[in-house]
Amino acid sequence: MSEQDNKQDSNCCEDYQDVSTPQEERLQYECEQAFLRLQFEEPSGAEEWKKFSSRVRQEKKKSRKLRSFILFSASAAALLIAVFLLWSNVETTLYEKQVAVLVKTEPVKQASVIEEDISSEEKTETPLPNLSKARIEKEGVVLSATEADYTRASVEKVCRNIVSIPRGQVYKIVLSDGTEVWMNASSRLSFPTRFSGSRRTVTLEGEAYFKVARDEQHPFVIITDKMTTEVLGTEFNVKAYKDSEAHVTLVQGSVKVHMPGIDREVLLVPGDDITCTDDDFQVHQVNVSYYTYWMEGYFYYDNVHLSDILKDLGRWYNVTIEMEQDSLLEEQRLHFVADRSETIDSVIENLNLYQYLSVTKDGGNKITVRKRE
Repeated sequence: MSEQDNKQDSNCCEDYQDVSTPQEERLQYECEQAFLRLQFEEPSGAEEWKKFSSRVRQEKKKSRKLRSFILFSASAAALLIAVFLLWSNVETTLYEKQVAVLVKTEPVKQASVIEEDISSEEKTETPLPNLSKARIEKEGVVLSATEADYTRASVEKVCRNIVSIPRGQVYKIVLSDGTEVWMNASSRLSFPTRFSGSRRTVTLEGEAYFKVARDEQHPFVIITDKMTTEVLGTEFNVKAYKDSEAHVTLVQGSVKVHMPGIDREVLLVPGDDITCTDDDFQVHQVNVSYYTYWMEGYFYYDNVHLSDILKDLGRWYNVTIEMEQDSLLEEQRLHFVADRSETIDSVIENLNLYQYLSVTKDGGNKITVRKRE
């Protein structure tokens, strides 16, 4: 690539600085994919990048709003090249290595809500509508294919509800106090039809983004397997799958995170991400966009363990994923981007752009990840 092309490509990334409109998300995704293809020995990569640069400059005339973190290119390139050099000097083994199952295929399920009458303990399960215009209305609760609204729920009967979202789907819930919850795939949220008492308490397994209605007299509490998060009114993401580290990422406001396993409490400020295990925790300032992009239809990872990326892919596409038990693979961190609307075959193709990965699809629902020899 010529010096002039490099200068043009630098300008292309600079054009992505002032951004915030969702219309540009696809453009951002294509920019990153074109950049990755250019790095990974694809013969037509230079021409593709040049063509895409021209398109970006045309799009700039229509809108100058683009997310600033697209400027990952220079730093990510340096990181990726360093990783490739490391891998190119590693001696490969001649014996067949064992593989570890990271996530297994589950039977296909429909999203549903279980309603449990607290007084009688009677349970009723209602499948959520799977047609775009279908609606179920019951005692003030409105259920649709994409959202459940409890703001007008009846006060006559106190029930606990469990909304279960299967793999490959997302769902929104509006709780009785006006709190909005966006649930990610393979997640469960338990909550009362209407809150009572001094605290508004819900229980989460999986991942969800919360936009909590402010009520200083009644703190909002999210209980997960490894931690309890307490807030008054704010926006944050909670990730608490049983097979992964737990995260709370604060977008705005403040939250208090209690870890009963180690009897510690931490107060987070906007931009903080806390990672919790059974016996330890770490707090870092992060770009919160990386942790909430799933709500906009993307997988976005920056310096994330390969195994954690694969677990998310398995939950979304409902596939079994096995990874070779290799110390370098297990410790490897990646920058990776994918559109959730794309097929698993397309995602596999993008993963194979990393010169040290060999990702294969064996049959309909099994993916195997090995170190490329």
